[in-house]
Amino acid sequence: MFSRASDVRAELIPGPIRGELLGADQLAERARAVARGERMRAGRAIWKSAPLLARLNETRRILDVAHRRLTEASERESDVGPAGEWFLVNYFVIQEHIREVRASLPSGYYRELPELAAGPLAGYPRLYELTITLISHTEGRIDVDNLDVVVGAFQDVAPLRIGELWAIPAMLRLGLIENVRRMTLRTVQRLDEVERADRMSMQLLDAAEAGSDELRHALRSLVDRGVPLSAIFIARFLQRLRTARGSFAPLGWLEQWIAEEGMTGEEAASQSTQRLAITQVAMANSITSLRTIARLDWRKFVEHHSLMDAVLRRDPTGEYARMTFATRDEYRHVVERIATRTGMDEAVVAGEALELARRGSPPDGRPHDPVRSHVGYYLLDDGLDELEQVLSYRPRLREGMHRWVLGHPNLVYFGSVIGVTIPAIAALFW
Repeated sequence: MFSRASDVRAELIPGPIRGELLGADQLAERARAVARGERMRAGRAIWKSAPLLARLNETRRILDVAHRRLTEASERESDVGPAGEWFLVNYFVIQEHIREVRASLPSGYYRELPELAAGPLAGYPRLYELTITLISHTEGRIDVDNLDVVVGAFQDVAPLRIGELWAIPAMLRLGLIENVRRMTLRTVQRLDEVERADRMSMQLLDAAEAGSDELRHALRSLVDRGVPLSAIFIARFLQRLRTARGSFAPLGWLEQWIAEEGMTGEEAASQSTQRLAITQVAMANSITSLRTIARLDWRKFVEHHSLMDAVLRRDPTGEYARMTFATRDEYRHVVERIATRTGMDEAVVAGEALELARRGSPPDGRPHDPVRSHVGYYLLDDGLDELEQVLSYRPRLREGMHRWVLGHPNLVYFGSVIGVTIPAIAALFW
């Protein structure tokens, strides 16, 4: 949290998430390198922390304070800078994306995502490293094309679970909102430096009008206080003195003193302008990409990149591909559940269901069972037991109790006596 310049120190504010700008081929190779270099934490730990969600809560509070600060400055017609204007205009868009992350990525879901065991992002989902890689090497310009390149290349080395694919928009939002946070802090810091330079230059100009004694005292006070000489402060401070009405006699001496203590006015102006431009580009690209993410068809994206879905689409009957998205998703949930509890890859589980379906669909001219030839028979129908047996799947206690309740119709009478339906009884064990 911050309120004044002393609370936002330059050394504590990182720059944008930014790396070398890469083309499609280089970006793909970088994604493969990330996949090859990752070390994963073994096992599942539902108790583990969720650092990205904790930081998101902190970011929301920081942006709230920054919004008030920049709004007040804008109303006073202070120079909030181009990035500040982007932030103020799009503040409610940013807030909406923060709410979307919190809704689409609850802590339980977050903790199921595979986690890195080593490296700078140890303890974070591996998916976050992938999305940060995309953001850094595209200057934060996200579109469906570079997203397809990165996800496809990563999966050449390390397949992503379908739950991870569904988490990609949330992870992209988290990375882009992190960029917005950093650029907003930079913008507030710049505003503080600009206002400090304006106050101090005005003090010197007022002292010069009051007389030589007042001016000498003001200059001595400036030197003795050890004023922090950042590039932003120097550029603004000298600009104010140079453009003041009338001449400011000690200007040459001040410029020499500042150059000896920090940097020349020209160097400061160059650094300040470059920093301002980088901040604006990072803020604008991040906000534009957030808007892009909101428009993408994520159902189409997930199905396109799901290796498990690609296997199921080879269903011998061809029915799977013709089903509604909701039905296909129901099939995928079964595969996901079995894969999670057996430790197998989702594509392997789907492949076993496909193999069973193929056995029920022999070559032409031989009798076959059209029901058993459909992968759905082994995922949502009577063939599920057969699939689970092939995979050595053992239901957990609660799941076993749930199935037992659903398999005893005589509970209808018992339920009617006590006023509880079978689904309600089954839910007690699910």
